[in-house]
Amino acid sequence: MKTRITLLCSLLLLFSPLTLPAQTTSFPAKSRIEAVTVFADRAQVTRRAALSLKAGTNLISFDNLPLFMAEDSLRAEGKGTGRARIAGITVKAVFLERIQEKRVRELEDEIAALTRKLEGIEARRKALAAQRAFIDSVRVGWGERISKELSLGKPTAAELGEAVKFVGEGVGKVEEQIFEAEAAKRPLSDRIAALRHEREEYRAERLKEVRSVLVAIEADRDMKFDLDLSYLVSQASWLPTYEVRLGADGKDAELVYRAQVWQKTGEEWPGVKLSLSTSNPEVGGGAPELDPWRISLYEPPRPFFSSERVLAGRAPAPAPEAAPNRHLDMESSAKAAAAQLEPAIPLPAEVAQGQTSVLFQVVQPVDIPADGTRSGSIIASERVPVSAEYVTVPKLSQRVYLKSVVVNKTPYPLLAGEVNVFNDAVFTGKSHLKTVSSGEEFDLYFGADDQVKVKRDVAKVRKKAGLIGSNSVSYHTTVELENFKNRAVTVSLLDQQPLAGNQEIKVKLEDAAPKPSETKEDGTILWKVVLAPGEKKKVSYDIVIDYPKGRELAGD
Repeated sequence: MKTRITLLCSLLLLFSPLTLPAQTTSFPAKSRIEAVTVFADRAQVTRRAALSLKAGTNLISFDNLPLFMAEDSLRAEGKGTGRARIAGITVKAVFLERIQEKRVRELEDEIAALTRKLEGIEARRKALAAQRAFIDSVRVGWGERISKELSLGKPTAAELGEAVKFVGEGVGKVEEQIFEAEAAKRPLSDRIAALRHEREEYRAERLKEVRSVLVAIEADRDMKFDLDLSYLVSQASWLPTYEVRLGADGKDAELVYRAQVWQKTGEEWPGVKLSLSTSNPEVGGGAPELDPWRISLYEPPRPFFSSERVLAGRAPAPAPEAAPNRHLDMESSAKAAAAQLEPAIPLPAEVAQGQTSVLFQVVQPVDIPADGTRSGSIIASERVPVSAEYVTVPKLSQRVYLKSVVVNKTPYPLLAGEVNVFNDAVFTGKSHLKTVSSGEEFDLYFGADDQVKVKRDVAKVRKKAGLIGSNSVSYHTTVELENFKNRAVTVSLLDQQPLAGNQEIKVKLEDAAPKPSETKEDGTILWKVVLAPGEKKKVSYDIVIDYPKGRELAGD
């Protein structure tokens, strides 16, 4: 009975699934880049692979991934037709030979074939050169023979014509064929030089370092499985550019938000779903913490006395202590610093679409090469309200400029970038935009308007002091503004009065007509002048400067 029980237990143990070794399947993934999110200084790349998993452990390798991949940013996720678990991710460095044997043979075979062809053309050219030398010798020989036989009445005219025809046609044909041979050699020589240069470039850098990622997936049964592998790479960025087109009525403007994207990550991005994030993962997710700021009284260094200056009656110095081990101190300090550091946490995708940043998703798939070429895309187009006014500073430029205060009514910030400015359909220039938050105002100039004119005249008068009193200098300024538009405009006229650098100097604004709207502390004077259609107005004022007798002004 005992024997039967032991045999039954052995059979159960033998056929139990716990004793069967788990099946392990390894194969490379045929993946393609599905989506890319570009940040200010990096990008998140998502690869997708359609897999056929076997029951047990599956080891899927993603090969030839870029060197600039951040290993701690790797993330794998997926879904399938059955239960499966992603057990782990392993990364290793791989060095690939740039010069493959097949490519080497192709290059050398092509060079050899072209060289043979070039040598054939050169042999033909040499044969033609020999023919030309023969014809030249015939021509020289005929010349000597003809000069002797002419005295004897020979050769006949027919014989002489045949000789001339033979030499002329022969030389012409040979010269033409030599020219064609030289022309045929040039492209072959250029092609051989280019192939040799390509081969030398390969030889100069034989090894290429890439990354290989191994994803372990445990499957309950055979199934179909879609696996997404995402990672961060450096050497990628995007820059915003803008177009602002002022409407004909000057009340609103079209704001076109563009993006210039480039990358040198080492892998091409063909036909990807592109997203652009205003988030900056380098900054981190939290505010920095302040360390204690400690101060103390300065202690001067103690004077150093050499052994020769020690007095004879002084007690012997105590035995020196063992010198501290600096290596151990540095090592322990490094360990303590490492213990205080916290690992960088990649910014989750939902944060890029949350309250701290904005994610722009480009509608059409985009091709972005890996050579740094910039690819442009329109990411937004909005109508924004504008408050237009005219500004002139005739002291510096006797032109009137159209200035608009634009309100960013979009739900996203406008990052710093270059702005191409249009007044309706006319390009007026470029400007640079600082970062503008949603709801914030910013100024843009839309160029000079020739339909609003300004003219400024200044008369300078000096007065010397008499027996009493002080010297003075006055500037009588007249500014004329004229509106040639068929609508009223408001012009901000800016001028200035000097700032006294000495208490003995007195500066006064006198006889201003009309009175200025504002006088600022930096000396700027502002008039708001309303001009009806076709109206001309004049602004005049005197700046009077009094200064001590016997002194001279500087800067007037």
